[in-house]
Order: sequence, then C-alpha cells, then structure tokens
Amino acid sequence: MNTGTLGVSAEEGLDISGVLYNYTAVKNEVDDFTVTIESDKVGGGYVFQEEHDWDGQHGGTIQNVIPLPYTPIEQFGDGRIRGTGTGSIEDVTILYMYRWDLCRNAQNDVSCPNYIPPLPVIPKIEIYDALEDDAVEQATEETDSDLYKDEEESEQTEEDEENEELLEIALASAENALTIANTVSQSVILKAMNTATNINSYYVAKIPSTTYKDTLDLQGGDIQDNRLIFRSLSQDNLMNEMIKEQYK
Repeated sequence: MNTGTLGVSAEEGLDISGVLYNYTAVKNEVDDFTVTIESDKVGGGYVFQEEHDWDGQHGGTIQNVIPLPYTPIEQFGDGRIRGTGTGSIEDVTILYMYRWDLCRNAQNDVSCPNYIPPLPVIPKIEIYDALEDDAVEQATEETDSDLYKDEEESEQTEEDEENEELLEIALASAENALTIANTVSQSVILKAMNTATNINSYYVAKIPSTTYKDTLDLQGGDIQDNRLIFRSLSQDNLMNEMIKEQYK
C-alpha cells in the first residue's frame, strides 16, 4: 500500500472501502495451482485475504471485488497476489476504493479546524570569536616600536618612584627638625617665665587649716509652723473638690 498503488498520498485520513482486482491464470488442466490475493495488517494478521483454487481446471481470467468496511490506511501493510503450484499469473490489475477525510488530521491542511502552524526552523547562528581569528592575532601582535615604548614607560615609572621616595625622606627630615626646634623653643620660654614670675612660689605656698563653727541661735528652741501655708493648702484642696463635683 503506497502512493503509487493508491493514486493518492497515503497519509492519515485515507480509508479503504474495497479492492477490485483481475488477473489471468496460465496453467494446464492437470496441474495443481492456487492464486491468493491478500494484504497484511499492521500488528499481525490480514486486512483481507481471498484464495482461488484452479486445480483440475484450465487457466483463465477472473475479475472480482472484495468489499471492506472503511478501514484506515494506517492498518494496511504489504499487499500481494501470489500463486502456489504449477502455473503463472499474468495481466494483474488491483484497484482500491477509498474515501478521503482531509481534516481527520488537522495538520493535513491549513484550512482544517484546530490546525496548528508548525514552529519555524531556527537557523544555526555561527558566533564569530575574534580571539580565534588568525588575522586578528597577527594584527594585534606587538611591533618593535610598541616594545620600545613599553621599555621607556617602565624606566620612567621606576625613576618616578625613586623621586617620590627621596621627596618623602626630605619631608620627614624637615618635619623632625621642626619638631625638635619647637621643643627647644618651648623649654626656653617656660624657663624665662619661671625666672620672671617665680612660679615655684605657688607650689610651696601653705594654706592654714581653720575650723568654722555654726553660729545659728533659735529663740525658744522650737521652729513654729507657718499657718498661712496651711490655709493656702486648705483652699487648694477645696478648689480641687469643687472641680471634681462639676464632672461627676
């Protein structure tokens, strides 16, 4: 079962409903000969099989139809017509009757319902790597002038570093000299101040120890309470009670 045999593309959606065939058996009357027309079924067995027994007969031509229920093309395997015994088969014609359901598989045609457009083929993009390009490597190789320039820059950097170290040493020496000079100057100033004002006399001054006794004398021996304070407190208490009564 193929496109050449069926006359149409053997795709999903094709159903076979019958087989028409004719052939001519060539044999002698005394010879035993059998002709079989059959088609294998996918998975085992036969979709159809028909056998003609020509024993004791002269050869001849036969034409016949094998009716079938609508059978999907996917179930058909290899088909054949074969002879068993003494004789031959000539002028064979086999025709298949079919119906075509274009949209049983929606992918058969874009006009079918539920058709899903196939995904586009994504082209493979070659990524250019300049690091693997021999021409780029040759173009970026260091020339003699580049090497000479690098050597000059290296010497200049070393000289700059030496100058910076010398400058740091000089600044440190100047700072130490100023620190020593400031220390000496401060000592001389303090010595002159001590001579002019005799600061040492402040360190040897003595303050006499004296006891100061309490001279408070209470008349009558008791401290009387202030009655005005009690009256003021009583008035404050009365005012607070009046305010509370307003909010009850």
